[in-house]
Amino acid sequence: MQLIKEVQNLSSDEALDFYENMFNALADKIRLKIMHEINKSPDKNLCVCDLEEILGLKQSKLSYHLKKLVNANLLIPEKHGTWNYYRINEKQVQFVLSEDTCCKIF
Repeated sequence: MQLIKEVQNLSSDEALDFYENMFNALADKIRLKIMHEINKSPDKNLCVCDLEEILGLKQSKLSYHLKKLVNANLLIPEKHGTWNYYRINEKQVQFVLSEDTCCKIF
């Protein structure tokens, strides 16, 4: 899995699409709650079953939001037996939210 997408090799339009995808994934209250709950967990990862209980969401709705975060490389899924665990991709988050993100596009 690619941890940090290299934006330097992209055209301006491709770079803007990259950032649009990242910020779109973060621009949702439920997805922000998911990131928050994972971040505050002791091991910095949570099972999908724990997220269901904490957030009070059905598995299908939670899976939709987790997929958006995984596709944006903001979460890293790990399979442990029959359960999926998720942890935050710290490097990707730091890269996307760095001070000079917008300035480097153009």
